[in-house]
This record gives sequence, structure tokens and C-alpha cells, in this order.
Amino acid sequence: MKRSYLTVLTVGALCFLFQSAQATLLFSEAFKYNTGVLGGDVNPGNSTAWSSGSANLTVVSGNLTYAGLADQGGNELKINNGVSAGSIYNTFANQTSGQIYYSFLFDPTAVDSGNNYFTAMNPGTTPPGGSGDAIDAYYYAAGQIEVRGAAQSATAGTGTALSLNTTYLIVEEIDLTAKTASLWVDPNSSTFGGTAPTATASLSSLTATAIDDVGFKAQSAAGGPYLVDNLLIGTTWADVTPSAVPEPASFALAGLGMISLVFARRMRR
Repeated sequence: MKRSYLTVLTVGALCFLFQSAQATLLFSEAFKYNTGVLGGDVNPGNSTAWSSGSANLTVVSGNLTYAGLADQGGNELKINNGVSAGSIYNTFANQTSGQIYYSFLFDPTAVDSGNNYFTAMNPGTTPPGGSGDAIDAYYYAAGQIEVRGAAQSATAGTGTALSLNTTYLIVEEIDLTAKTASLWVDPNSSTFGGTAPTATASLSSLTATAIDDVGFKAQSAAGGPYLVDNLLIGTTWADVTPSAVPEPASFALAGLGMISLVFARRMRR
């Protein structure tokens, strides 16, 4: 009988440990704001406000989702290209070594007219784009996604065009210690919450030394618009690919239930 109680307590404790392991994000964003320009007073109660922003980076009604990936809800970001350039950023704890993963959902609703970046992780709050970025994501005129490292013209990507009006899961990773970068496009859902699979593309010999913010860029001469949602930045693959089933909160509740059951039975004795 004692052994069975110990088993239940062990399982309950593991459930809580699982919950804790899934809560090590550096940054997350579901755009749970009123519709309108992202930044400024889109949502006055937002404690992690974006910078003042641009009229071409707006929160719109809708919610991108991806099969097997936990959904944060909220609205989505619309990047309106072809009008005027504009950028926006948000900060997180400064990272100077190790691996940083960045995942987001991306829906290319129109073909780009050039080879343009639309999001970047940066070492400092200068506008995203250019030689100061640590790592950028580009959407090319031919329709493919490319990853680019700081101060370098070299890129690597999918090689095949994305389908319009389709939601893709994009994951980028930069290793500030090894000076490498990787890109995944639509990784298999069986890897969600686990370890990183083989990358779609990779780069080496990067020069970036730190990252402390994420930004978006609307281009004055580009196609679009694009839709972006469900941003996650963390130090492991599992951080940025949380599995939708089972949800970590459900594991925590299950653990609490098991432990409560044990103590309730002991109190009746």
C-alpha cells in the first residue's frame, strides 16, 4: 500500500516538474490587443509594450493556428508593405551565449516583390534590419523563406516557394557560442516539446555577440501583406514548440489531483 502511495506522489511531482520545464520562455506574444497600430496605446494595460511602431504594422482580428502546436489565442499582426517603411521592437533579458530559439506563425497572403526581411532578433534596440541584426528572416520574391546572420550577406533557406494564404510554423535558432544559425519551416509536430530535428537550412561563422530584442519591419517597396502570430523566444526547442496535447496546465492539474487524493485518503484513516 505504501508503494502505491509513493507511486502516485511521484507521478504528481513529475507533473509539476513538467509544468515548470515548459515555463522558461524569454518572450511570448499573442497580440491580445485591440485592433489598430501595434505600439503606443493599442493596449494601455500591456506591461511589455512595443515601441511606438508604424502605421503599417497593425493588430488585426484573427488568430493563426498550427496543428499540434499550443495556441496562445489573441489576434494577429499584419505587416503592410508597399506603402512606407516602418519598424517596431520589444525587449527581453539580454543573452550573450548559448542557443536562442525564435518561433512564429507566418501566413504570406501575397508574393513579395523583392527579397526583404520582415522580422529580426537584435543586439540593442536599433530598428530591425541591416548589419546590426543578430539574425533576420527574409521572404524572397521567389516565395521562399531565408535566414540571414548579422553583417553577412550569406543566406540559407527553403529553396521552394511557400503557398499563399497558408499558415507556416517558422523556427529560427542562433547559437551565440558556436556562431551558427538554423532555420526550420514546418517541422514535424512529433518533435514539439522535445528536441530539435534536422534543420531546413543553416549558416556558420556568424559574428553576433548578444541578443536582447525582437522586431518587425514593413518595407516601402515590397509585396504583401503578411500575417504573423504566436511568437515564442526561449533557450530550448521545447520552449518555442509547446505541444497542444497534452497541455502543461492539464499536467499540473492532474498532479495536484493525484496528490490531493492521497492526502484525502490518509485523512479518512
